[in-house]
Amino acid sequence: MEALVSLGINGPFLLTYIVHFLLLVFLLHRFVYRPVLNMLAERRRRIEEGLKAAELAREEAARQRAELEKQLEEERRRAQERVAAATRQAEQLREQILAEARAEAERILAEAREQAQQERERILHDARRQIAELSLLVAQKVVGESLDEQKQHQIIERFLASEL
Repeated sequence: MEALVSLGINGPFLLTYIVHFLLLVFLLHRFVYRPVLNMLAERRRRIEEGLKAAELAREEAARQRAELEKQLEEERRRAQERVAAATRQAEQLREQILAEARAEAERILAEAREQAQQERERILHDARRQIAELSLLVAQKVVGESLDEQKQHQIIERFLASEL
């Protein structure tokens, strides 16, 4: 111990310093270093959990995006089917309207032909009647005798019946 004293080192103080240092290291380890390590471990755990949660959220988002794209594609397909059905229906309606218009045109044309035929027959009948009356008048002038009105009508009706 004298050698230590000759060097200027006080043994009991050195021992006190070493004990105090070890006590300080123990207290620091117990009250500072261990809680800091626990806090860092807890922080690491929370970061890992956050990363896992972020990875799960990313996977969930990718799954939902894929599902939404599938639904969107299904809606597009349905919309195309509806457009195609509407187009077919419009084409059928157009064909139906054209058929109805053709039928109506044919009906109107048939009615016009019928009316023209009836008008022609009426005009021919009137013309024959007038011809018969004129013929009777001419015959009266040529023969010189007059026929009574009833006799004239009978002759006209026979003439018209024989012509038809």
